[in-house]
Amino acid sequence: MPWVKKDDCIKCKICLNVCPVEGAIILESDGYPYIDNNVCTRCGICMEKCPKNAIRPNYENPSLRGMGRGMGMRRGLGRGMRGFGMGRGMGQGMGRGRRWREW
Repeated sequence: MPWVKKDDCIKCKICLNVCPVEGAIILESDGYPYIDNNVCTRCGICMEKCPKNAIRPNYENPSLRGMGRGMGMRRGLGRGMRGFGMGRGMGQGMGRGRRWREW
């Protein structure tokens, strides 16, 4: 799911012209392209054709960090309090997995 990094975008509209899905990329009132993730098919053509690499994948989007979306930015998948398992209360190494969480 791509997004436009406005700091790098030069408003060339190449992404708008190469996008195969009508309405997936629209221009905002300030002239920057906006990618509608409800319409986008995630083909990646806009990211390939952007001359400034301004169209980035969502896992790099700072507004989505900490929301459990994207690689390496998920919450609750750490090593837990004692270094066992996959996060709080989900320790597989201590035998407290599913039984402990059922109430």
